[in-house]
Amino acid sequence: MEAEGCLADLKRGRRAALEIKEITERMLSPEYKGRVLVELLQNAHDAHPARDGGGRVEIVLDEDEGEHGVLYVANGGRPLGYKNFEALCSIGLSSKRPDEGIGHKGVGFKSVLQLSSAPELYSVVGSTSKAFDGFCFRFARDDDFEWLADQAAPGRPEAAGQLRANLSSLKVPVPVDDVPAAVVPFRRRVW
Repeated sequence: MEAEGCLADLKRGRRAALEIKEITERMLSPEYKGRVLVELLQNAHDAHPARDGGGRVEIVLDEDEGEHGVLYVANGGRPLGYKNFEALCSIGLSSKRPDEGIGHKGVGFKSVLQLSSAPELYSVVGSTSKAFDGFCFRFARDDDFEWLADQAAPGRPEAAGQLRANLSSLKVPVPVDDVPAAVVPFRRRVW
C-alpha cells in the first residue's frame, strides 16, 4: 500500500513519495500547461484500434455543474484494463508502446491536475456492457487521507497530515461504487 510505504519511508528519513509528488505536481503537470484537453483527446484516441480508423470521442463541458464546471471526455475504444489502471497511477510507466498510439510516455494524463485535484474515471468490462461496470474510481481528495491514515497507521493522528503533504493524490485511487447521474448517459449513447 502506498500509504504504508510513504509513512515507513518518512520514519526512516526517506522522502521517495514526496519526490514523486513534486515531480508530478510541480514539474510534469505545469510542463503540459495548456495541453490538458489535447492530452485527454490523445488518450481517448489511443483507446481505439489503430488500424480501424474509426472510433468516437465525446468532449462535453457542463458549465453549470460544480463550482467551476465539469469537463467530460468519453470514448468508445477499448475498456480500461488493469495495465492501463496501473499506468494511470504511476509516472512514466505507460501501458502503450511507442508504435501503438500518440501518447506513450506515461505522463500526459498528469496534466489533468491543472483542472482537478481528484479526476474521476469510469470504464466498462467489455464492449457489450450496458453500464460502467469496469474500473470506476477517482483519485484521492484531501478528506480521503484521514481514512487512509486510519487504515495505514491507526492511532497516529499526525499520519493524515504526513500523507497529505507527501503522497500524490494520483497514487491513491479511490473506488467509486455509484456512478454519478451525469456520467450514466455517456454509456447509454450508441458507441
